[in-house]
This record gives sequence, structure tokens and C-alpha cells, in this order.
Amino acid sequence: MSTKLRSSARLALVAFAVAASSVALPQTAQAAGATTYYVSPSGNDSNAGTSPGSPIRTLGRASGLGLNPGDSVLLQGGATFSGKLAVWRNGAAGNPITVGSYGTGRAIVTGDCLEVGGSYVTMRDLTITGCTSNGIWTNGTGNVVTGVEATHNIHGIDVGPQSKNTQIVSNYLHHNDRMAPNTPGAFDDYGAVGVVVEGDGTEVAYNTITDNWAPSADFGTDGSAVEIYGGIGTSVHHNLASNNRTFTELGNKRSANTVYAYNQVTSSLTESEFLITRGDRDYFGPVAGTRAENNSVQLTGAKSLGFSCYAGCTPTYFSLSNNVLDVAGRIGYLEGSMTGGNNVYWRGSMGGLKLMPGDRYVDPGFKPGTLVPTSTSPLVDVATQPLMDSDLKGTQTGVDGNGDGKSGADIGAYEVKSKDGKQGKSGKSGKGKKGKGGKKDGKKAGKGSKDGKKAGHGKSGKSGKSGKSGKGKHRH
Repeated sequence: MSTKLRSSARLALVAFAVAASSVALPQTAQAAGATTYYVSPSGNDSNAGTSPGSPIRTLGRASGLGLNPGDSVLLQGGATFSGKLAVWRNGAAGNPITVGSYGTGRAIVTGDCLEVGGSYVTMRDLTITGCTSNGIWTNGTGNVVTGVEATHNIHGIDVGPQSKNTQIVSNYLHHNDRMAPNTPGAFDDYGAVGVVVEGDGTEVAYNTITDNWAPSADFGTDGSAVEIYGGIGTSVHHNLASNNRTFTELGNKRSANTVYAYNQVTSSLTESEFLITRGDRDYFGPVAGTRAENNSVQLTGAKSLGFSCYAGCTPTYFSLSNNVLDVAGRIGYLEGSMTGGNNVYWRGSMGGLKLMPGDRYVDPGFKPGTLVPTSTSPLVDVATQPLMDSDLKGTQTGVDGNGDGKSGADIGAYEVKSKDGKQGKSGKSGKGKKGKGGKKDGKKAGKGSKDGKKAGHGKSGKSGKSGKSGKGKHRH
């Protein structure tokens, strides 16, 4: 993240810990009669593994356990495990199978890493690093990834195409900095992504996602925080994202109804984008129903781009409302039309982009070193009805911010509260008054080139994971 925002980001992480505590996650306490299996490099695969003093040794042995709802597989904290831990057994709603760590610190997993084809499995408190492809691949129903650090992978977390209602909550996804196949000529590079979403009903919330980018033989540099590729009904909210090549890109005609709300997105990279989507004349489109509301974006790179909607964009495909985009390069690129309004733009070139109703090109009036507005900011008390009940800090939305005695929501990811107003902390998880939206792109859907090709990279496994799609890039 940029030096300018480093101190404010640390403060926001503290707020994140408070906000994330209200997220409703499945019960992970062990049910009566359930079994906990322990795995340690000092163990022996001939052991039963049901006590810390007599653990099993390898991920391969752990993969063969006959797990039942409520059971746990715990890896020794601080130890490193190489190989693949595969879980194809099912937990139950309210009684998941748990994969995590025991003892002090997180267990470290490398190699083929974590493959979860079963349903109702909670993955927690692990470090997943240097994996063959995906750090975590999950493809069941009701699975949860929380408290995980994923780094130095091609994809930190891949939510597979058969997955439903997956929660990616309160994780640290950083420096996923590897590209594949990274060969020139075919426009088929993919990778350097924090989260790829191919399944339906996924929630990506309260995560810190930073520095996901890598050199690319096809595109110069590439990578992103969150990509949607075929997912429907994705909600991406209350995330802190910094120095990713792109915050989010969407592709695949199946992708639909994605909502982005109350995210802070910053980057000091020379080239970076907030959001890339596409219309019906794009090879990887159209992507229907993308909504971005109440996000705070600051991109300081000379070639940065706030948003783009390529090749036949229409209001059916893209809506932009109540966002603040402080972009040094270009505010947006639009081939067609979109809907929304009440956004604040600053610093960058409009490049022919027309203001929608309520849009303004004006200094947002941030507090120094932050994206939080002052009480006199033009962002305060002027937003339309927000999607979420709480802002990025956990403050209730719609409170009086300028002290005039009238309540109103603020533009961007932060809600200002006047000194005379009531604090009003929201107890809700921030999933929104209007529900989740759809997700897409999990393979960077190239910015419109028609010669993007499939790059089959799926893991071997019982369900055969789909290959990532090549990306043709527009450059403007």
C-alpha cells in the first residue's frame, strides 16, 4: 500500500476487527460425539491422530480420514506441511467439518495445498503459500474461509463453479504474485489474484487484500483483488484493498448481479483500475447487473483508470452510485451507457465521460492521509439510500454528519458523525438492506480482445476444475 495511506490503513484494520465480529458465520464449536484429528510433522501416520500427543504426520493421511459432520482436522500451528489436504466429505448446516490449526500460530501449507470438494466445511487460521496453483479451491455448498493468510499463489482462493453460498470473510490475501502460463503471444496469461469467484451466492467481506499483481508476458502487468468469472449473486463489501493491479474485473456471460459496496480501494501503482466490466459486444460479455455503490477509491498512478465498461455497455449491465473516485489518470472509460449517479469524481481526466444526475467533479475533502471525509466535505449527508446498514468502520449509515440536525447517508465507504449527533453503531453484518448482488470474473476476463483463449489450469481432482480464461486487454 502507498506510504501516504499506510497509517490510516492500520487504523482501518482495527475497525475491521470490530466490524467483522458481527458477521454471522456457521457454528464451529465441536458437537458432542465429534472427533478431532491432529496432524504434526512429528507424528506418525500409523497413529489414530485423535490426540495432540499422538498425531498423524502427513496431509495425504489426513485426506483419507472418514470425516463426519462436526469433526475437525487440525494442523500444528507454526509447522509447515507440504502436499495436498483434500476434503471431499460433507459437514452439515450448523455442524460443519473444520480444517484449521492448533497450538500456537497458524499452520503453514504449501505444495498442492487445500482442496475442498465437500460441503459445509470451515477453513480457518491457516497460512497457505507457494501453492502449485490455487491456495484454496472450494467447490461445495455453505463453505467458509476465515482467518486465513494466502500469499505467493497464482490464485489465493478459488471459489469453484459448483459452489454455492460460500463465505470468504476476514482473511489476509496478499502478494499472490505468480502468473501462468506467462508466455508471450496467445493473450492467455492469468493469475496474481486474491479471490476468483466462479460459483453462486458468494460473499467476499471484511478482508484485507493487497499487492496482488505480477509481471505478465501478455499484458505487462496483471492481477487483481477479486475476479468474477461465471458467478451469480456475489456480494463484495467492506474490504480494504491496496496496490492490486485491478480491484475487480468481471467476465463470462453467466456472471450476473454482482454488488460492490463499502470497499476502500487504493493504489500507487503506475497502472491500476477500480472496476472493469463489459457489454454484449465484448468477447467475454455481457455481464449483467453489476452495481458499485458507496466505495471510496484513490488511485495515484499516472496511468490509473477508475472504471471501464467495454463494448456495448448499457444500464442493464452497469450501475455506479454514491462512489467517490479520486483518480490521477482517467476517471472512467465507457463504450455505451450506464446508470446511477450521485458520484464524486476528482483529479483525473473525464476523457469525454459525461456526468450523470447528481454527479460532481469536486475535491472530496478527505481528512489528511485518509479517505474519510471531514464534516464539511461535499460527500456528507448527500447520498441516496445506501445498500448497507453500516460503513467500513462499522458506523451506522444515514446519521447526521454535518451538524445541521438532519440525517443523511454519505457518499463513499465512510460515514461522518457530527459531534452533536448520536453514535449509532450498527449491529448488523453489513450484508445489506437489499441483499447480495452477483459476482463474476475469476479469470481475468481480458479487456475485450476477441482472441483471448482458454488456459486450462484446473487441478486434478474428483470434479475436474475448469481452466482459467485467457484475457485480451484493451489499453486506452
